[in-house]
Amino acid sequence: MLRRLLPLVLAACSSAPAATSDFWGQTIEPPRGLARIAPGMSVAQARALVPALHEPKQAGVREELIVESGVSDVKLTVRVEAGTVSGIVAIVSGHGVRDLLTRAWGQPEITRDSLGQPEVTWASETSGWKVKLDCLERNCLVEYVPYHVLTAEYFGPHVVPPSDLAKLRIGMSIAEARQLAPGPVQVRAGLATKYDGVREFVSIDDKTATVRSIYLNLPQQAEDLIEEAWGAGANATFVGKGVKVWPDPETLWRATLQQALGHSRDLVFENYIPAAALLGDQPDTLDVLQDPVLGDSVDEVKRLYKDIVTVQGKNLVLTFPPTEWDRAPTRVNLNTSGNRVREIELVIPYKPYPQARNTLLDLFKAKWGLPEEVVEDNMPTLVFRKDDPRVEVRDDTDRGAWQISIR
Repeated sequence: MLRRLLPLVLAACSSAPAATSDFWGQTIEPPRGLARIAPGMSVAQARALVPALHEPKQAGVREELIVESGVSDVKLTVRVEAGTVSGIVAIVSGHGVRDLLTRAWGQPEITRDSLGQPEVTWASETSGWKVKLDCLERNCLVEYVPYHVLTAEYFGPHVVPPSDLAKLRIGMSIAEARQLAPGPVQVRAGLATKYDGVREFVSIDDKTATVRSIYLNLPQQAEDLIEEAWGAGANATFVGKGVKVWPDPETLWRATLQQALGHSRDLVFENYIPAAALLGDQPDTLDVLQDPVLGDSVDEVKRLYKDIVTVQGKNLVLTFPPTEWDRAPTRVNLNTSGNRVREIELVIPYKPYPQARNTLLDLFKAKWGLPEEVVEDNMPTLVFRKDDPRVEVRDDTDRGAWQISIR
């Protein structure tokens, strides 16, 4: 009986009609109920919304789910990465789909992508979807991406990562990050948002299994929108490359806009600590420390700062977020003798933004008063306090940083 049925089944499959413009519909959105799902959803959520989704009979190169299209020349796929929906794509045999989509939706918009390559698209603010058409040698890919026009409102009045990215912190464990923002953490190739040309990225340090960076990939014109939202950024130089920086002392997030692939831009979000908050205004303490630290035992420091302290030989290092003009964490070195802290050393850079040199100097003066300049071994030193505790500051012009010693 099975042998008799098999040819009939195959005949039925091969006799399925090819897609017409009616298959694609008059509305720009994925067919067969796939408009209910979006990148970032879990597979479980997607299957609950579209019960017809199932795994293909034969696994392909990509992890994916499919829904039967009902036509012979279209395969409807939901791409999956680590249990998370990463995209919706229709694979169409042959090259006739452009004519069909034009009949259904009108003439496409012909633009260029971030690499300068021609891009054929249809978009609808009403349906909330954009379609990108890419025809290869034997078939065409119809990619469906959530769509809304990108405006300054997307960035908000303060510097803070959008959506679930705001729940993350640099250095957070990947396990915790997956709980808070599963979509962008799981989809390493970047998660498409509902805003045109915006993708969310969470870069992971595989050695430490922690969040290494949080950023958005944006179209070139986004720079004007960011400035409309946050004002003019500061022109700075990080690792020899010109960038724009927006530090926000209210949110303690800093955004850095930098060149990315082609004409696109990356907007990198980092937790930071303003130099003013790091130092505070009290002359005998640093606000970033829970107590003066000088004179504390090594064991006491380890107990008070157990989450951020590391041991280097006889000395200790406390690690805090970077200050305004540094990409690396701020290291507060605690030099010890006789098992007690005798000196605090830290460096506050200004090289990426040279105007900050004098701003920092004014901050030191406000905290410790006017200094006395002395020269030791041909090195000028600003002595702000002579004792209880002694505060010395040196300008390391080669590194573009102020070196502070408190003892």
